[in-house]
Amino acid sequence: MANPSYYQTAPPVNSQVQRQEHVFHLYAHQKYGNNEHSILLPMPGLPNHLGCTNVIDWDICDDAPADTRANVVARLQGVLISAAKSGEEMWYSSANLVFTDQRFKGSTLSVQGPLGPPNHGDKGDWAVVGGTGEFVYAQGICSYKRTQDTSGGGIINELHIRVACITFPKPVQVQKIGPPCGGNGGNAYEIQDGELPQHLESLSIYAKDFIQSIAFSYTDQTGQKRTVGPWGGDDGKSKYPPIQFGPSETIKVIYGSTGNYDGVHTVVASLTIVTNVTTYGPYGKQSAGNTPFHIAPPNNQSIVGFYGRVGDVVDQIGVYVTPN
Repeated sequence: MANPSYYQTAPPVNSQVQRQEHVFHLYAHQKYGNNEHSILLPMPGLPNHLGCTNVIDWDICDDAPADTRANVVARLQGVLISAAKSGEEMWYSSANLVFTDQRFKGSTLSVQGPLGPPNHGDKGDWAVVGGTGEFVYAQGICSYKRTQDTSGGGIINELHIRVACITFPKPVQVQKIGPPCGGNGGNAYEIQDGELPQHLESLSIYAKDFIQSIAFSYTDQTGQKRTVGPWGGDDGKSKYPPIQFGPSETIKVIYGSTGNYDGVHTVVASLTIVTNVTTYGPYGKQSAGNTPFHIAPPNNQSIVGFYGRVGDVVDQIGVYVTPN
């Protein structure tokens, strides 16, 4: 069944997905009741103030708020709801820690869990259940510990936050550069959009008097390894061994030449591959009547794949490039 217009699948999770850990040491200046930091919505007559709701917007500082050196770096914005009908009074908290300092401005951490009232619960934990901005997919713990009371019934809680965020590899921009070199015979070949390359791993060139076919393998944008080809009229035989590129080896330039095939078609007659490590080739036959060409990506880019046209031999060749 086709996906509806409002939904699309994402590339499968792979080994390139990593976790980034973040650790914070902060202080929460908590004020209860009706004031500039809190609005209390009471439910009179119920045990343990059941149902009372406190809407909060507390200062989060980089030092104890009573210290004149402290800077407000975030806000804790959300609700506290008295949720224990019997036993010790306990408040359920659900809030966003909204960063306001320059480093993390606009990013948030979502926390939830129990919080004791001003005269109970000196320490505890909240679960970090998500985040936005720099903290997308955050999971972790926020431990709080009461350190001092302030005038007007407030509390200073010391916060130790430890979270891990999933980080996905950023897609690398892939471009075709051209025009491709060679003639217009044969059929077009190219890499599918959903399988665009990120790093070239190997290249096999089959050639005699002309470049008969090419085949290559690469790692795509999602980290999957893919094999392409052979493209062309490959007879399965070649005097050239496959090229295996090193993890940091990249193709910088391709030199080659075109020639006349069967007296009719212009095709790719020879290729030379130049990397940041060494030179491979020449492949094919370099004849006096051939027309030379070279394909060089812009500065700070490398060749990661190929496209063009093929028939009995490789009629035309072009390249895909990505930033280094």
